[in-house]
Parts: sequence; C-alpha cells; structure tokens
Amino acid sequence: MAFQGIRCFDPTCDTIPLQYRPIAVHTQVDNPITQARLSQLRAAAGTGPVLILTHDNPDPDSLASGKGLAALLRAWGVPSRLVYSGLVARAENRTVLNRLTPEWEHCDTLETLTGYSAVALVDTQPTAGNNRVPATCTASIVFDHHHPVREAIAQVDYVDIRPEIGSTVTLVYQHLEAAGIEPDPILATAMFYGLKTDTQGLSRGASLADEVAYLELLARSDRAEIIQVEQSGLQRNYFRAFSRGLNAARVHGSVVIAELGALERPDLPAELADLLLRLEGTRAALCLGEHRGSLQLSLRLKMLDQDAGLLIQHIIVSPGKAGGHGTIAGGQVPIQGQDAASVAGEIKQRFLAIMDETSPGEPLI
Repeated sequence: MAFQGIRCFDPTCDTIPLQYRPIAVHTQVDNPITQARLSQLRAAAGTGPVLILTHDNPDPDSLASGKGLAALLRAWGVPSRLVYSGLVARAENRTVLNRLTPEWEHCDTLETLTGYSAVALVDTQPTAGNNRVPATCTASIVFDHHHPVREAIAQVDYVDIRPEIGSTVTLVYQHLEAAGIEPDPILATAMFYGLKTDTQGLSRGASLADEVAYLELLARSDRAEIIQVEQSGLQRNYFRAFSRGLNAARVHGSVVIAELGALERPDLPAELADLLLRLEGTRAALCLGEHRGSLQLSLRLKMLDQDAGLLIQHIIVSPGKAGGHGTIAGGQVPIQGQDAASVAGEIKQRFLAIMDETSPGEPLI
C-alpha cells in the first residue's frame, strides 16, 4: 500500500511551457498500515465509547491527531470522547482548539475511567509523566513519535510509536489513508497545521512520509482557516512574558539558557526556546520555569547529529519525566517541596556539562 505521488498543485500548470513547469515528484512511500493493522486497532477500540487523551497543555499536533483518530473511529461506528488537561495558552494553539478542534473537552482530574471500552493516548505514552492517565489505568491504544519508548507500552493492545516520524499527525493520516477515509477540509487543516508546526514546515525532523502527508493535507486544507490560525491575536501579557524571558536569558558560549522563575503559562519555555535558538552562533537553547508545582523544561537543538529526546534524558532529574524527537524535547519535574531554583540549577549544570560549555555566561540583553 502506498501514498499517492506528490503532484503539482498549480491549476494553471497545463498552460505553462514544459521547461518552466514546477517539477512533479512521483515518489511512492510505502504505507505500513495494512488491513490487518486496522483490524487490530478496531478490535482494541471495542464498541465504544473510546476515551481519547493527550499530553498536558496540548499543541496542534496532539489536538489534530486526536481529532483524526476520532474521525477514523466514527467511520467504524465507534463513538469517542476527546479530553485534554492543562492549558492551551499559545495564541495559535487556542485558535486551533476553538476553530478547528472544538470537540476537545477540558478536564484536569480524571476521577474515573469506567464506562469506556478503551483509552487511547495520542502524542504521549503511558508513564511519560506529561499526561493525567492514572497509574492504575492501562491504555489500549497509543500513537506517538517521541523518544524514549516507555516500558509500559508492552501492556498496550495497539501501539504505533515511530520516533523516526516527525509528527503524530502523520501516523494518524496513514491510518486514515489505509482505511480509505479522506479528511474533510477542517480536519485536514488541523492536521496540516499540526504537522507543519511540529516539523517547522518540514525543516525539523521530517521524514519522507511527513512530506507526503504534508502536501496531501495542504491540498485538502481551507486556506482561509490557516490564515486565521497563523494571524491569531496576541495579548499584552504575551509581550510582557517574552520581555521577562529575554531579560532572563544568558549566553554560555554556544548555548543559551533562560531560567524563567514562576510561569503564568506553561508553554512559554517552548515558545521562547524556539526564538532563542535563532541567536547567531547558538547550537542549543534550554528554557525552564515553574508552573503549578512542576518545573517545565523545553530544549531545542540546532545540530542534526544529536537527538533532543535522548539528550534530555541525561539532564532531567528524578522524579522528572521527559521526551522528545529530533531537535525538540520537553520535560516536567515535580517540585514536591524542593526549591525550584535549586532543581533548575542542577539541570542547568548537567546541560552545560553535556554540551561541554564552561563559560559562566553573560546576559543576552
């Protein structure tokens, strides 16, 4: 089974002289999702309803992946419920949630998981430390693309974890393609934007499968909705938070570290790390801050010969959990009565040591 070839999307292509036409790349990508795999997934889902969960403070990749899985289950006549925990604070992510994936319900406390035929995790794994699944619950379905692959996966009925893929959206898209289901324009837009942001427009950790899914989803997307997401309005506290973050950043040779203290929004370290990595001469950026009793970490690498998901395992401290993929990683460390600044300091020293940087650091601004 294979994806369709990448094609020229210019409607005037046939009127352009051959020597000036865009090159159409007829690449075939094997789809590993066979009918037997689909049958296994359907059996794991049961008769429904299926509870679909994702990581705390979900991003567009997780929101779109969950909605895509729900669409697949619905085509099989299996009802589902989408539930997320934490905050969706980043302006673009809020727009994705409100306009493209409004089916997600917010719930920070999962009191009971009874009444569901299965629990599905998207863009996270059991025991990853970044989701609200109780330790007593065994998930039936897992879709993810992050390092490391957790030992608890051995107990899951249906697993699709491929760290070599740049986005969980691509995994779900392959299942939809194998089932003969074409995403409607709103779902396609959500999935396209989730894939685009997780791979930075195919420039970060993208595989050939991501490239094919990217173009196929773009062809089905609502361009007006993409504009609405990418031009989401920003509140004044966004600029205040960024100002504090930039003033907290210190340059240690070729790496940048920002210890942000108490955070109003847990996604600020990720957004700031994306920006700091663009500083000339920088090969890595680490941002840390405390939110609701946990230290939030975001790591970004510029080097393609290192994997952020593996590197962050060496700098996280117990009882923290972390994971990532390619050049992007994140983690959380429960403070549990400890001094947040001391925990952040230990992580910072581990990071500098593994990056072989001895500079005491100087303020970015």
